[in-house]
Parts: sequence; C-alpha cells; structure tokens
Amino acid sequence: MPGVEVLNGGLEMLRTVDQRQSMATLTMPVLRIYGYLDGLVPRKVASLLDELWPNSTSEVIAKAAHAPFISHPEVFANIINQFVATE
Repeated sequence: MPGVEVLNGGLEMLRTVDQRQSMATLTMPVLRIYGYLDGLVPRKVASLLDELWPNSTSEVIAKAAHAPFISHPEVFANIINQFVATE
C-alpha cells in the first residue's frame, strides 16, 4: 500500500495537471474505460471527452466503479482486446 506522502503527491498532480489540450493533439487511437458507478470520475465525462478527443473511444462498464480492471477483469480485457483488434 502506498504511503500517505505518495498518495498526496498523486492527488496534487491530479489537482494541478491538465492534459486535455495535449490529449486532443494525439493522432493515434486512444481507449478510455470508465465504470458506470465511479464516484471519482462521473460517467458524463466520457461523452464530454469524446467531443474533445475525436481520436478516442470511450467504454463504460455497467456495475463497475473506479477500478473496473479489478472488479470486472474479463469485461475489461475483452474491451481492450476488441479495441486492439479493430485499430
């Protein structure tokens, strides 16, 4: 488990770093995966970023929260595999 100092550093980075414009310039396909029940990242963010980042695809996993790769590993892996196969 990370220490408090590491967690605080990560939270500070989330608070101060804004990568939205940098992400908009990417030309390669980008996959973003969200959990429908995420209490940290609202699911409406997916559709907002779809508009800002036209080279990205968003997927929302039903009944998943902030860490769908832990709670729904098979669904998560299937989404990635399908994305890689089509890109």
